Amino acid sequence: MSSVAIRHIRLSILGSVAILPILILPTMVGALIDYSGFTEAEAGWLAAAGFTGSALGAIAAGFRIRHLDPQKLALFGMLVLGTCDAASALVGHLPVWSFVVLRLVSGLGGAVAYAAVVASFAAAANPERGYGVFMVFQFGLSAVGLYILPYLLPAIGVIGMYLMLAAAAGLSLTLRNSVVHRETEREEPVVELQMLLRPAAILIMLGIGLYETANFMQYTYSERIGIGFGLSNFRIGEALGISSLLGVPSALLVVLIGDRFGQIRPLLAAVILSIVAHVLLLFPSGAVSYYLAVGSLGVAWAFGLSFFYAIEARLDPGGSVVVVGGFFTSCGSVAGPALAASLVRPDEFAGVIATAIGVYLLAAILATMSVYYYSRRISS
Repeated sequence: MSSVAIRHIRLSILGSVAILPILILPTMVGALIDYSGFTEAEAGWLAAAGFTGSALGAIAAGFRIRHLDPQKLALFGMLVLGTCDAASALVGHLPVWSFVVLRLVSGLGGAVAYAAVVASFAAAANPERGYGVFMVFQFGLSAVGLYILPYLLPAIGVIGMYLMLAAAAGLSLTLRNSVVHRETEREEPVVELQMLLRPAAILIMLGIGLYETANFMQYTYSERIGIGFGLSNFRIGEALGISSLLGVPSALLVVLIGDRFGQIRPLLAAVILSIVAHVLLLFPSGAVSYYLAVGSLGVAWAFGLSFFYAIEARLDPGGSVVVVGGFFTSCGSVAGPALAASLVRPDEFAGVIATAIGVYLLAAILATMSVYYYSRRISS
């Protein structure tokens, strides 16, 4: 195995652990409801608190990413993440406001470490393949967590869940030396703000934010939606685990095709598949329909997000756009659960699903416009 491939794997593990609370979000939301007494809306707002921290961490790192030591950034982020996750195990003994603060700061720490990882991938000659490997590990780890946790939670509870997250953060610190700076030429005058204010950059960052908004709207309540299909918690966990597992071959496909078909056509294919899956979720009709819908969403999410990242990386190999794009994805991660929480009704998710479809369409339009502006700039 080449040194580049090994580095991609190490970076992917580190970055996946940095966002592990996001990767197992549906089961975490269900655990807070079933084992800690939160309502469905309250659990959604708690998820939004973590994503708010992620947004703050991403924007702070994005405007300084070229000037920061990436290994120190990763170390700081993972230490904050692990400490806050360990403290969150005291959820039953903490005031609600302090638990919200812990989840917010945990998200901030994870986002800072994640920024160091995605900026390192952006420096690669073929970022599509790097982000494809990253998606393989994200969805693989998500699959394992979503499948296993429903079986573990009756024994370990929410306390054990958060302690496991803290342990994973601590172990991942050994991988931080894989994070590197991009070597820029001295005569290159471009600074972060100039890159970020280009129309193509603004459009793709807004687009990826909306894409994540749509994804997280259904993802936050996908466990609860499964109950509406008549499935048990264990069957739902199995379906969600399979969904994430299907993201692995989807991401591997990204690694294989690279930029052979450009970025926008594969991205649009992912959006179309996501919309079809959401239409299936609108009409509960048993286990097969639910498995098919969430499986399609796993495939589409891994595939589409890789190409959103690739467009950002090609706009700016220095990493500013992809890191500040992390702010917009975090905003989408906040807006998704928050918007879903405002639309959800007791055992009724049609408003959430229908709104997500509209948001997917808007994200696709913005991504297409971004590529158009970028292509026009390159040709002129």
